[in-house]
Amino acid sequence: MLLGVLGLSSPAVAAAPSGFVEAPFTSNSLTQATGMAWAPDGSGRLFIIRKSGEVRVVSLKDGQPETQPGNTTLVTRVFATEPSVYTNSECGLIGIAFDPNYVVNRYVYFFVTVSATEQQIVRYTDANGVGAARTVVVNRLPTRGQNHDGGALGFGPDGKLYWAIGDLGNGTGVNADLTSMASKVSRANLDGTPANDNPFNDGVGPNNEYVWARGLRNPFTFTFQPATGRLWVNSVGTGYEQVFVVNARSHAGYSDYENNQPASNDFITPVVKYRTNGVDTRNLTSGGAVRAGGVATFTTTGNHGIRKGELLTLAGVGDASFNGPLRVASVPSNTTFTVAQPSLPDAASGGGTATTQRLGGSITGGTFYDSTLFGAEYHHNFFFGDYNSGQLTRVTLEQDNSVATVDEWATGFSSQVDMAVGPDGALYTIGVTGGTLRRITPAAPGQKLVVSGLYPRVEEGGRAAFTVRLAEAPASDVSVQVSRALGGSEDLSVVSGAALTFTAAHWNVPQVVTLGAAVDEDAVPDVATFMVVADGLQEVAVVATTIDNNSPRLVLSASQVAVVEGGTATFGVSLSQRPASNVTVDVTRTRGDEDITVAAGATLTFSASDWNTPKEVTLAAARDADNEDGTAIITVSAPGLDAREVEATEQDTDPLPPVILSAPVTTAVVGNPYRYEVQTRARPAATHALMTAVPGMNIDATTGVITWEPTEVGAVEVTVRVSNGTGLDAEQSFVITVSADAPPTAILTRPEDGEPVSGASAEFYGDCVDDVGCTHAEFYVDDVLRYTDVQSGNHFHFGGEHNRWDTTELSQGWHRVRFVVVDTTGQVGSAEATVCVGDVPCESLPADAGTDAGTDAGTDGGAQPPPPNEPGGCDCNAMPLAPVAWGALAWLALQRRRPRGR
Repeated sequence: MLLGVLGLSSPAVAAAPSGFVEAPFTSNSLTQATGMAWAPDGSGRLFIIRKSGEVRVVSLKDGQPETQPGNTTLVTRVFATEPSVYTNSECGLIGIAFDPNYVVNRYVYFFVTVSATEQQIVRYTDANGVGAARTVVVNRLPTRGQNHDGGALGFGPDGKLYWAIGDLGNGTGVNADLTSMASKVSRANLDGTPANDNPFNDGVGPNNEYVWARGLRNPFTFTFQPATGRLWVNSVGTGYEQVFVVNARSHAGYSDYENNQPASNDFITPVVKYRTNGVDTRNLTSGGAVRAGGVATFTTTGNHGIRKGELLTLAGVGDASFNGPLRVASVPSNTTFTVAQPSLPDAASGGGTATTQRLGGSITGGTFYDSTLFGAEYHHNFFFGDYNSGQLTRVTLEQDNSVATVDEWATGFSSQVDMAVGPDGALYTIGVTGGTLRRITPAAPGQKLVVSGLYPRVEEGGRAAFTVRLAEAPASDVSVQVSRALGGSEDLSVVSGAALTFTAAHWNVPQVVTLGAAVDEDAVPDVATFMVVADGLQEVAVVATTIDNNSPRLVLSASQVAVVEGGTATFGVSLSQRPASNVTVDVTRTRGDEDITVAAGATLTFSASDWNTPKEVTLAAARDADNEDGTAIITVSAPGLDAREVEATEQDTDPLPPVILSAPVTTAVVGNPYRYEVQTRARPAATHALMTAVPGMNIDATTGVITWEPTEVGAVEVTVRVSNGTGLDAEQSFVITVSADAPPTAILTRPEDGEPVSGASAEFYGDCVDDVGCTHAEFYVDDVLRYTDVQSGNHFHFGGEHNRWDTTELSQGWHRVRFVVVDTTGQVGSAEATVCVGDVPCESLPADAGTDAGTDAGTDGGAQPPPPNEPGGCDCNAMPLAPVAWGALAWLALQRRRPRGR
């Protein structure tokens, strides 16, 4: 059964463009992927994050992703697992980025939802392939535990940490609201403090100090353009999918505007856009087609929203020479655009329409092609995916970095969520479902130097890497030299990899070139070009730029300190850079428990000679009569620098008898694991024991976790005892009622009974309610299984997403739809509705309409029409819902039309 289900829901075969080869690699451990990134040290390790909180690594072996012998099943390894992840709706582990100085410090950053009310940016140290020293860098990021959580994460050319969060699904932070990080791009120093020069920093004012840009609905992904450092943000839309080039203070306009932002310095317009799950058709004026000097100018009857580089279909113009597929060369105004027609004579005409491309309905991850394996025409191209359509779109750029062309490039990349260029020069993509990593390479690249990472950025005092390999096996050994070109900054140099050798046996294994950058006193980035050369092959230029992170800040050794009652604890303070004159730092308790005080180091002085030597601050916690832990905020400040805070917690030492704080789990289901974590407050730590239980039930003495798998229906009495030798033991007695696994309940939300449906993006979705959990849902039309949605949640869609039911293959008339849900034991529940397909009221059709065309042979061919104006009746002139209710449903569908994990 499982194989059949997976077969029904498997993604379409991916189709790479002509001249390219797509190779799929699969692993069950990569399902529910939400993003990926290659380690920037040239080690050939691809980090893939999963919604559940697990980080998996796939490594290159002999130039290809490592697989099990004899097949394409990937070998994956666990790097880290987030300890607490909230995964409802679009929440979870949803962002990854590597530190710009990763080659030295081995830092990897992640964006994760930790609860229904908080998201965090956390950092791990890559310790020989395993994540260690988990550190919270930024906390209290907003979420409602629903959708539009964002998750984009990365480092800019300034070495700062950037991230993006959407409007949380309810319009939080949109438009002029600068108090929230929702609907924003935010920016911080590497220690998580707000950058001093963030554009809306108003000190003690109401603005959130992290905000860098605003007006973004759901910026799930972004990427920095390697050559320029510009930030390209992919924003999932309601009516338009949009790509913005974002700068400090940029305003993308949501929710007031979407692809219709005013021509004002206050707003930016998308450089790429496409209609969500559709196309735009614009009417031309009667004289709206004029060609002069090989340039045709078209005028529309209203604002067109067309962007440079779009491919349009012109049709119905009086002079047919204006018709056909044409590329937008410029957009002089909101009602005009031009195309190049250099071989045609001057002419004037008008009328007709201009129609945009259909690219999809939910934009996802994008990347710039930063390698030389693909042909020269692909260098610096921008690629992005779409979750709904499964298309990959290619964007080429002009010399001035404006968009030149936007075109569908590849199809069938189902549930696409992210893409990245590997150190082997291949383009990799991954989807949320299926656990499939896809590798795209040229079919016949020709022998060349394959250099990946053409624009490295090197932190002053740090290192960065790029890789080199060959495109084809050589007849004999090939020697490669790497050196700095004349005129480049001497602060940048080759640390290792200046001489490389490739053999017929190892030509496709990327070898690493490491660059270093010296520390200087100026604030100007240094630039140097490094030439990669080999006899008989085209040389390749690598342009390296330093990161001059010269904004001074206070550096703390810890942001949280525990102080034992009656004792002391310390933390260190230093400066991030050498000051021009002495700096005095003040340390004081600003709020919280008065028992916690600054015992030493309340005033610190740093000079030009000892600025980076940490000076110690000592905190003390006085003894008190209570047995409660206290908390205080210690503020570290200096003139001209952003203040920092340390959270100090007093650890009370008075004995505390155990108290059970948690409520027991009192229901269970036969054959399904039962788990209850007994949460206790005690000092010293308590031990847990079961005084009354049933065979097979266990409790962990340290953690208090009770585990058990019930085998029969009935009531079970349980008593837990918690003791720590202080005062009376704590006991908790309760009864667990064990029931048989009940069949699931299917709730069909859309379509409703009698609802008129039409087009290629109709709604068909619902929920599964079950006592244990659901595994998948099946979608039937006229008793024919049309789609199976397999996932671990309880919300299921035809096509895996809102607005994916194509009704154009069905005849006009009545049709029956059925929604079947399946739980973990194979039990089913179902709900159905009868709908009116087409744009014509069903009661006006012949009696046999909707009973043959568009249905599969061997079925009943369609549902019989119920009486109009009865429950389930389709009186399409009198809508079964009032207009207000219908509008609300449409709005809700638009709000929820996002892929899971997005």
